[in-house]
Parts: sequence; structure tokens; C-alpha cells
Amino acid sequence: MSSFHQDPDWPGSPPGSDPPAGPGAPRSAELPRAVCLVSGGMDSAVTLAEARARGFEVHALSFDYGQRARVELEAAVEVARSLGARDHRVVKVDLSALGGSALTEDIDVPRGRDSDEISAGVSVTYVPARNTVFLSVALGWAETLGARDLFLGVNAVDYSGYPDCRPEFLEAFESLAAIATAAGAEAGARFRVHAPLQELSKAGIVKRAGELGVDLAGTLSCYDPLVRDGMRLSCGACDACRLRRKGFREAGLEDPIAYLDGDVPPAPKSGPRPLDEPVRTGDDDLDGLARLLAIVDRLRAPDGCPWDLEQTVESMASSLVEEAFEAVEAIERLAECERGEDSDVVEELGDLLMVICLTGKIASQSGRFDLGTVARAVGDKLVRRHPHVFGDVEVDGSEVAIRNWEKIKQEERRARKADASALAGVPVALPALQRADRLAAKSISAGFRWSDVAGAFAKLREEVQELEEVLADEAPDPGRVESELGDVLLAAAFLGRYLKIDPESAAKRALRRYERRFRSMEEEIGVPLSEHSLDELIAAWKRAKVRTETVHD
Repeated sequence: MSSFHQDPDWPGSPPGSDPPAGPGAPRSAELPRAVCLVSGGMDSAVTLAEARARGFEVHALSFDYGQRARVELEAAVEVARSLGARDHRVVKVDLSALGGSALTEDIDVPRGRDSDEISAGVSVTYVPARNTVFLSVALGWAETLGARDLFLGVNAVDYSGYPDCRPEFLEAFESLAAIATAAGAEAGARFRVHAPLQELSKAGIVKRAGELGVDLAGTLSCYDPLVRDGMRLSCGACDACRLRRKGFREAGLEDPIAYLDGDVPPAPKSGPRPLDEPVRTGDDDLDGLARLLAIVDRLRAPDGCPWDLEQTVESMASSLVEEAFEAVEAIERLAECERGEDSDVVEELGDLLMVICLTGKIASQSGRFDLGTVARAVGDKLVRRHPHVFGDVEVDGSEVAIRNWEKIKQEERRARKADASALAGVPVALPALQRADRLAAKSISAGFRWSDVAGAFAKLREEVQELEEVLADEAPDPGRVESELGDVLLAAAFLGRYLKIDPESAAKRALRRYERRFRSMEEEIGVPLSEHSLDELIAAWKRAKVRTETVHD
């Protein structure tokens, strides 16, 4: 066996040593970075823990390669999170399109084989060139991160005839990395592929997990698992299960995962929650959220709803916008004097909350982020931006609080080299009047403001006058007309900020009034309206205005 996999004195990795050379390498004050392939199985979990124990900042990498056992991606997310990976990415590389493996095609997985049968030749569970592809992607990410170390949980003692688990393969890949990367070819960087479990038996891996404090309950080694009542179950008879169980027996320990042919232990806390046993905290809000999260878990389980399983974080964006607008509409109806009901608001806010929870679940399954991360991030931000509540800063009124908020926000943006303009952070996708109001608020907070409402009103008159001047031309330029009309609308929206009136809400109410009066006019004089003179229409409009003036907007 090659010593480079086991040598504890390899250069550039222990904390405090010189960092790897080359573009993008981490500063000496940082931990050296490493990319670790994480499948969700026992070997990759122990490998990740080993990388951290050796002093690396670990960046976990998993693959959605078209595997039939989709639940292994859930296990990978749990492993990366529980073992402290700096971040975790799931890359989609569809190897199922190439076929040739029982893990990606509808081919029976071998069961009940003994050790001699397992080690006799290449198994049908071998995925052609899988580790070559995975390590290549890992190499690309490592070069981007300035990392020079790759960790892989392969094992040459108990391997099931897989050629890409052998030391010769890993040595060859290191040689390839030296000439296939800019860091290697131009800066002379040396990439190292570490396989810390290379010469360990499965029993040795189980023992090493105990030494490193790795909880193996959330790992999944099975080639053909299933989910029952929200719990992952290993078949117990495939090659991977038999080797794992043999390892636990020889180590004198009990395997904490659930097998189909044995007693089923309690589901891991991070796994799908049974709907008939919801979390009980005694707090109605938390209990309601827990039940909703359990329902979302069930929808995204491998045997869940086909539509929910097809969704991605990106595809949920349109649903998020739609549900947000429906919630706003329900709230506005509620303000229209008994036309709305609290139940409508409850329903629409519930739909919006569901979309947020579902998006978080999808992101978690793909290794990007989870709802806990979202909640912690917004919690930290709220504390940071409210020093007058959580600190010792004193403010006199809401305007000062808003100015402080914007100042802190700009400082945060500068720190991460983002757009630090006073106008930054207003979504382009907002409705135009609503966005104008947000820009007005930020401009005023930054100090770009009229002293009173009179100045804002004078600006509106100025813009109207400029529009009139353009229209007075014999052949008005359409582009200039559009520009000047836009300035009028923008000035009107800014005026709303000085009047403390939301221009978006004012416009919506005006539209409702217009529609109500127009329909009333139609009912009075009949259609088509084109059969009536303008004077008749104006008179009918005035009568309609009187009839509807007592109706709340």
C-alpha cells in the first residue's frame, strides 16, 4: 500500500503549518481547507471526522448522480451537518444516463453473498467511473477554494471489487491533478488524495468512529434501502449491509441503524417525523410549526407527493411570489370594512408559511441550507440591527431607529464587499410603486430629502410641467414622453412618503374606486358605451360617483 494515505506527517495540513501555495490559498491564520466526498455512508462519515481531527476546515461534497436510493442524499446532509462541515454542496451529475449499475438502473442488487463472493470480481453495484467523476469535480472545487487536499472514504480491505477504491487509482489521480489544474501546472501546487480508511477493516472503521465520537445512527450504507413510516430502513442483505454488520459484530458493538430483518430502533431526531406523534412542547405556536414541518417531511419523502418531489429551490420562487401576493390581498380585503375575514388571512399566511418550509426542506435535502440556518441567520440579523433593543444604544423615535438600521446594513454590505449604496437591498421585482416608496424611504434616511411636504409637492408640479412641455411639441418624442411620465409617477410616489401614505396601497384603492364607479355607470346607461356622447358619460360617471361614495375602499 502507498504510504501517502497513512503518513501522519504529510505537509501543509496540521494547524499552524505553512498553508498550501498557489492562487486562492487560505491565509496562514486560517485552517487549511479540504474537500471531502460525503455519500451519507459510514465510511464517508468517519472520513469527514478524520479530516476535521487532522485540523482541516472541511467542505463536504455529495452527488445527485441518478441513484435509485435517493434517501442517501438525506443521510449525506445529516452527516455533513452533524460532523461540522464548513459547508456542503450537492452537485447533480446524472450517471444513470450511462447505465451499467444496479445503483442507477432497475437491476437486482445482489443479496445474501458471503465475503468470498463479494470480493470475487467487480460487482453489478459498481457505478462505472463514479469515483473518477466525483474526484474530478472535487478537484475543481478544491482549486476554487484554494484547497490542496481531497478526502475520500474508500477502503481496499473490504472493497467489493471496485477498481476506483484501490491505492493505484488514487496515486494516478494525484499525478493527473498536478498537470490538469492551473494551480498544479502553473504554481506547482501538489494536490493530495487522502484515504484514511484505506487499510482498515470494517471493524476497524467502526472502532475509529467511536474514537472520533462519530454517531453512526444517521448514516446509510445500504444499496437498496426503503422508507417506512418516515424511517429509513436498510435491507440487511446486500453486500454493503453484510459488510457493515460484520464490522459491528467483529468490533463487539451494536449497529444503531434500523434493518428490515431486525428490531427497528427509534427514528433519528433529524429524520422524518411521524404525523401521528407530533412534537409536544406545550407552546401552541411551536407545536403547530412542528406538525407543519412533519407534514412537509412526509411530502418530500421518497414515497411522498410526486409534485413536491419534483420541486427545486429555484422552482419554488414563483410559488413564493404568488402566495405572498395572495396573503397581501387577503389582508387588504380584511381592511375593507367587513369584506374580508380573519380566516382568509390565516389560510393565505398558512400557504405562504408552507412554501417557506417546503423550500427549506428542499434546500436541506440538496445540502444547501435548512430552516434552522435561515432562522438563526435572521435572528442574528435582528439582534445586530436592533442595538437599541438588545444593546445599550438609545434612540428617539422610529425614524432614528430606521436610520441606525440602514447604517448598520450598509456597514455589513461593505464588510462583505457587496453593494453598499444607500439604495441597496430593494428588490427589482417589487411592484413599481412599492419599490419607489422603498427607494424614497432609503433616500430620506440617507439625508437626501425635502424639509417638508411642500418641497415634495413642488417637485411633483415641476415634473407635471415638464411632461406638458414635451407634449406641447408638434411631434413629441415617445421616449421623452415615457420618461417624463415616469418622473411624474415617481414624484407622486415620493410625495406619498412625505404624506405618510403608502403609494402602492393608495393606487390599489384608487383602482378599486375607479372600477366600482365604472361598473355602476355601465349598469345605469347600458353598453356599449360608445353609443353615448362624452357629455352623457361624464354625467353618468358623476352620478355613479355619488352612488358609490359611501362604499369603503
